[in-house]
Amino acid sequence: MEENLANRSHAELETALRDSSRVLQAMLATQLRSFDDHFQHLLNDSERTLQATFPGAFGELYTQNARAFRDLYSELRLYYRGANLHLEETLAEFWARLLERLFKQLHPQLLLPDDYLDCLGKQAEALRPFGEAPRELRLRATRAFVAARSFVQGLGVASDVVRKVAQVPLGPECSRAVMKLVYCAHCLGVPGARPCPDYCRNVLKGCLANQADLDAEWRNLLDSMVLITDKFWGTSGVESVIGSVHTWLAEAINALQDNRDTLTAKVIQGCGNPKVNPQGPGPEEKRRRGKLAP
Repeated sequence: MEENLANRSHAELETALRDSSRVLQAMLATQLRSFDDHFQHLLNDSERTLQATFPGAFGELYTQNARAFRDLYSELRLYYRGANLHLEETLAEFWARLLERLFKQLHPQLLLPDDYLDCLGKQAEALRPFGEAPRELRLRATRAFVAARSFVQGLGVASDVVRKVAQVPLGPECSRAVMKLVYCAHCLGVPGARPCPDYCRNVLKGCLANQADLDAEWRNLLDSMVLITDKFWGTSGVESVIGSVHTWLAEAINALQDNRDTLTAKVIQGCGNPKVNPQGPGPEEKRRRGKLAP
C-alpha cells in the first residue's frame, strides 16, 4: 500500500507541475506568434509598397535592379529570424552594389570598367551619393531589428525554460515527503483533513530547491524583455522603422538623381575621365528621371 501511495503521489505532483506551467507556456507561445506575425507583416507591407510605387517613380533605375531590392528584404528577414548575418555589413554591401549599378545606368554614354567602379566604391563614403539615407537606415534599422529579433527570441527562450523546468526529476526523499503530505491523513482515517499551508510550502521547497535558484534569473529575463519593449514605439521605434524601410530607399535614389551632376564631376576628378561608349546614346538623348515623395 505504501509503495502504491508513493507512486500515486509522485505521478500526481508531476501532473500538477506540468498543468501549472501549461497556461504560461500557452500564453508565451501566443505572444510569440503574435509578435512574429506583426514584425513580418510590417516588413512585408514595406516591400509591397516598394514594389507598387518604385516602378512608376524610378522606371528602369528600379526595374533593372529589382533583384537587389528583393535580396535586401530577404536578408533583413534572415537576420530577424536569427541568421548569422552582420546587419551593418549587409546594408553596406547593398549600397555599394546599388551605387555601381545606378551610376552605370545614369551614364550609358560612358565605358565604366570594373577598376573604374572599384574606384567609385572607394570614394562612396566621402561622396555620400545617396545623401543621409544610408546612414539613417543603418542606425535605425540596426537598433530596430536587433530589438525585434531579441524580443521574439526571448519569448521563445522563456517558453522553452518553462517547459523544461516543469519536467522536474523527483528524488526518493521528495517522493516520500509528498506521500506523507498527501496520504498520511488517509492512513489515520481522516481522508478529508488537509495539510496546513506551511507544511505544503516546506515540502515543495525541498522538492523544487533547484528550480527555486532560477527565480532571480527568470526575473532578470522578464526585466530585459520589458526594457526591449520600450524600443518599440515612437518615430524611431521598431514598428516605425521596420515598416518604413522603403522610405529610406526612395530618399536615397532621389538624392542620387538630384546630385547626379555634382557626383559625376567629383568621380571624374577622383577616378579620371572615362572613355565614351560608342554604342551608348547620344548626348541629346534624355533619360527619364522620376521622383518619389517619402
